[in-house]
Amino acid sequence: MSVTGGTDEAVLRAAVRGAWTQLPVLLAGSLAVTGAAALALLAAAVWAPAGPVVAVLGVAPTVHALVRCALDVVDGAEPGVRDYGTALRELAARAVATAAVPAALAGLTLAALAAHARGGPVFLVPAGLGVTATVLGTAALLVLLPLRARRREPGGAAAWLLALHVLGRAPVPFLAAAALAGLGMWASVTVSNGLFLLVPAPVALVLAAAYRVSPAERMLA
Repeated sequence: MSVTGGTDEAVLRAAVRGAWTQLPVLLAGSLAVTGAAALALLAAAVWAPAGPVVAVLGVAPTVHALVRCALDVVDGAEPGVRDYGTALRELAARAVATAAVPAALAGLTLAALAAHARGGPVFLVPAGLGVTATVLGTAALLVLLPLRARRREPGGAAAWLLALHVLGRAPVPFLAAAALAGLGMWASVTVSNGLFLLVPAPVALVLAAAYRVSPAERMLA
């Protein structure tokens, strides 16, 4: 049973039900995300600039594939581990291109902040603009993750503007996914690193549910 465009209650029921019935593929996706994140942290420990590069190339595709499977679960489908692998192959290039934008903005912002620290107030405006752009890009990513997991279009700046528009119209569900991710990472750091394995799947399900109750698909119809 598809719940695309359904009520908030129907979407939430599908997400909760799917969290149990599709546990194997969700755990496989979480394991892939965790492994990619661990590689990114290891790369950053060896050479700091390598961390974001590995995150864009490794973490982004695994997250996009997990969100694709979460969308399938919310829609009432029954994806398997093989479907996750298929999504990983299909979405890899799209995921890297999407994640590279906020990563590049963050890198430029850090450079502007470093220049401001060394060169005085002349670099304050570029640094401020960089911080603003990075925050907006990261916020838009909450919508673009499920959007890009399903669609190639719209492309370019239009996709980011659409994502910000959708986020402005329905911010709470998407911010709930961000809050859950932050809480999970905090618990992983303060309680046990092993908890991180349990974080990606619930976040992906909440994000998929947020997308399904948002006006994004209706706006693109």
